[in-house]
Amino acid sequence: MARLITKFKYLKPEDRKNVGGYAEYIATREGVEKIDESKRNAPATEKQRRLIQKILSDFPDSKSSLEYEDYLKDKTVGAASEFITRMLEENADEMMHTKTYADYIATRPRAERFGSHGLFTDDGVAVDLQKVSDELNAHTGNVWTAIVSLRREDAERLGYDNGSRWRDMLRSQTQTLSENLKIPMSHLRWFAAFHNESHHPHIHLIAYSINPNEGYLSEKGVMALRSSFAKDIFAQDLLCEYKKQTEHRDALKVQSREVLAELIAKINGGTYDNPQVENLLQTLSKRLAVTNGKKQYGYLRKDIKEIINSIVDELGKDERIAALYDLWYESKETALKVYTESRPERLPLSQNKEFKSVKNMVIAEAMKLNLPTDEVEETDESVEPDREPTTEEAESPDPPPPPMDEYEKTVADADKGNKWSQYRAAKFMLDRDGEHYDPKKAVEYLTKSAKQGYTVAKYMLGKLYLHGEDVPKQMLHALHWLESAVKDDNPYAEYLLGKTFLKGEDIERDTERAESLLHRSAEQENKYAAYTLGKAYLDGDVLAQNIDEAVRLLNLSASRNFAPAQFILGRLLYKGEVIPKDIKKAVEWLDRAAAQKNPYAAYLAGKIYLTEDEVKDIQKAIRRFIIAAENGNDYAEYQLGKIYLYGKDVPRDTDAAMYYLHLAAEHGNQYAAQLLHSIKVNGNWTAALASLRLIGHMARVIQNRLEDERRGRENSIDRKLLRKIEDKKQAHGLKQ
Repeated sequence: MARLITKFKYLKPEDRKNVGGYAEYIATREGVEKIDESKRNAPATEKQRRLIQKILSDFPDSKSSLEYEDYLKDKTVGAASEFITRMLEENADEMMHTKTYADYIATRPRAERFGSHGLFTDDGVAVDLQKVSDELNAHTGNVWTAIVSLRREDAERLGYDNGSRWRDMLRSQTQTLSENLKIPMSHLRWFAAFHNESHHPHIHLIAYSINPNEGYLSEKGVMALRSSFAKDIFAQDLLCEYKKQTEHRDALKVQSREVLAELIAKINGGTYDNPQVENLLQTLSKRLAVTNGKKQYGYLRKDIKEIINSIVDELGKDERIAALYDLWYESKETALKVYTESRPERLPLSQNKEFKSVKNMVIAEAMKLNLPTDEVEETDESVEPDREPTTEEAESPDPPPPPMDEYEKTVADADKGNKWSQYRAAKFMLDRDGEHYDPKKAVEYLTKSAKQGYTVAKYMLGKLYLHGEDVPKQMLHALHWLESAVKDDNPYAEYLLGKTFLKGEDIERDTERAESLLHRSAEQENKYAAYTLGKAYLDGDVLAQNIDEAVRLLNLSASRNFAPAQFILGRLLYKGEVIPKDIKKAVEWLDRAAAQKNPYAAYLAGKIYLTEDEVKDIQKAIRRFIIAAENGNDYAEYQLGKIYLYGKDVPRDTDAAMYYLHLAAEHGNQYAAQLLHSIKVNGNWTAALASLRLIGHMARVIQNRLEDERRGRENSIDRKLLRKIEDKKQAHGLKQ
């Protein structure tokens, strides 16, 4: 059974008899007929059993209550009394004037009071019970009532075992009530009371409009209110579920890459097995070419919509998309389990309104088929993965030991106790390509040097034990020596130890200590610490997001010529999403990183020079793409192949085009592989590319929805607005 039980009903003016009395009842009812606690566990009385049978006959939906479930498990006086009390409450508007129930209407309830009564409403509004009762009795419009109930164990665990918590929750739901009751906020009136029953604490809610002609609660509105209440009350529980969904999604990303590799292999081998999508896209393209008016799904004729739906459903059969779609439904159903046992029927992707933007994506791709081939632009781009500095990059530049060219002389001085020579000898012995490689002996020398207080030796020992490459990993030794170096204010030890606490892979994550250590290192102008901490602030996954501090730290790292930081700054300035857009400044940072052979920065700089009018320069674009290609970036190889194949801004060079396209295909670029295959078979290669792009589009849309579910209600208004804008951009083929 669901963990949150809700019951909604509305009282028409002609049907209700005394709704003001109902308000007074839920607000003031006292414990008139308390059960002797010694008799709670006795079998239910005959009188109780007869009354329960009548309740079940008169109100069949009472079988769905938590109290009835408890009564069936344990038919005692206490369980029977709980059920009878709850049903009398739920149907008090009808029972108050029914003789059969008259003797039972005032039973042992517990209303938590706020002053002289238990009624409360929106923040800052005083409740005059008599005035509320009179107004309800005089009201000529509909009145909606609801009861929201929890199990005692859930109420105590979640903090909903007191009236103040329920009151705060309902106050946060005022906007939701207004939207789903179709009552303007200025006209909405609602009142509630909390009943702290022993088994199932619950609230009674009354809502109506001061305009008697307003208000309507549909079945969809009921579900929306249940969902909103559940997400608020069970927020922490759902976060755990969303975390699981995120883990599934991340695993799915890895799996999808493998599936895509298989797909590309089929394309390369000429056995791409979904020509139906290509044919449908070409058919749609031809129909759209002769269709007047807006090329958006809602404005198109029924026969064209059917083609689009067929394309969406065909693409939805792709196992990556199908798996993502299943995961999205699982996430939705997890939330539903909190407040309902029913499960909505799973719709085909084309019929799911949550993903209607996908249809406009299909239209955008089909329309591209009518463009000259040199104007077709793929939206996928290479993105630099998270990168940590290499061992060589992070080497501490502590005052260097005296230059020693001869191994024997270095070892001789080390054996005499010289701490710099001991460190230098260890460096010789840690060179895997050298003839003196001996990590065990190196550790002995480093330990001697570290015990004499040489901070670089401490740092090196900590790093060796932490990484476990040359010597077995020993976290206790690693932490001991790194902590010792940190006491010496060694910025590299601070960086390495801070990064270790931040990642939490070999030890328990300690974000507070990680943040402190990385700050200390960054303020000593350690560009790696500044980059790592800035990236963490920017992502907001482990540390709380702080854009201003992230940008400051990334600037610090970039100004010290760290290419990954320069790339990230360039990308942020180009996209203009979290900091103001500045294309010229963006390419300055990207060019500096490209000069250091950073393939991601070189590729993005090339793309900007190729497409942005403000800085457009085809020769610069080619030079940046060449840098990226020489350093293994397959997207740059593909772009070079297209540039030379189309010959739009440079002379056509088929040999160069084929060279770069084959190189990109060998490195796993699906667009290059498809283009080569299409050239080989003289088919319509743009249709095949369009189908691949659509699969990528759809995967991103579903992943975005999963992310929405994971985040829950936090910043929901801004998040939903941003998602709508993003979906619209994707639907129209705009760059993200």
